[in-house]
Amino acid sequence: MTTDHRTSRAEACEAAARRGAQWLTARIGADGSYGEDDLACYYKSPAALAAAGFPRQARRVLDFTEGRFATPDADFVTGSGLKSANPVFQEFWCYPNGWLALGAHQLGRYGTARRAYAHLLGYAVDGSGGFAPRRAAPADAITTAHIGQVALTLGDLPTARGAGAWLASLLRAQPAPRSRFLLRADAGGPLADDDSPLHVLTTGAPGQPYFMIGYPIAFLTRLAETTGDDDVLAAAVGYADYALSCGENLRTTLFSHKVAWGAAVLARRTGDPRHADLAAGTTDHLLAAQAPDGCWSPDGPAHTTYDDTAELTHWLVRIATELPD
Repeated sequence: MTTDHRTSRAEACEAAARRGAQWLTARIGADGSYGEDDLACYYKSPAALAAAGFPRQARRVLDFTEGRFATPDADFVTGSGLKSANPVFQEFWCYPNGWLALGAHQLGRYGTARRAYAHLLGYAVDGSGGFAPRRAAPADAITTAHIGQVALTLGDLPTARGAGAWLASLLRAQPAPRSRFLLRADAGGPLADDDSPLHVLTTGAPGQPYFMIGYPIAFLTRLAETTGDDDVLAAAVGYADYALSCGENLRTTLFSHKVAWGAAVLARRTGDPRHADLAAGTTDHLLAAQAPDGCWSPDGPAHTTYDDTAELTHWLVRIATELPD
């Protein structure tokens, strides 16, 4: 973290987010595009730019994204049967839609937000409260937390409560959290049918997609703040306990961005120094990983650089609102 004794971590987050937003806005063309033709380059930008204080630019990107990628049934795709050149989105198909719903809501585009949300409700799994990342798939942790957060933001409290209950049940049913955390479940409980890191986290191993458990920490804490439900807050603490068990590998990867956000939200709620330390450690790594020109992941393909830059810009703004001044 490039700060001195006069600069707080929250101020460092704000400054880094501003540089990230400036990197994005400098690349917006007259048509509202980045000159790229992949949904993954755009879907986080409306939320990120709105949060970072660039609402007009956020609106222009959202206008382009709706015009280029929206389908008649309120989905968003790069092409027929293709979400993105990033193959992860072939499985996590509905994930970008949630970001666009949140970004549209931030900008006051409530019609767009409601249409995107109505489409997302089609990924609900058998009245369980959980949500699947694609059609005919089992429910999973990050999709359920993500759509739960959209539901909470748009005022659909019953759906948000159902998502929270599903996440709490997934946590309680973990068979061996000291060694791994199963991220998907069906009516029979957590699924251990393969070892893909998209489906199971190996506790403490390097390069794990820890954002899969970071989102539940933040969503469950926000839900507890809204409902006053102590059991929901206990579930947020349980997910944070798992994150804390993962050691230094979790604190030294870009994949912990949502852990940084979740831990910051939880620390503000609980006052627990362990949560504050987790937020600080993961946030410092995110700050250190920013390139000199303001972006993140500069050596990746365009869809990764734009995706990561918008994501980190967004979360650093949100983290700054939770950290001490």
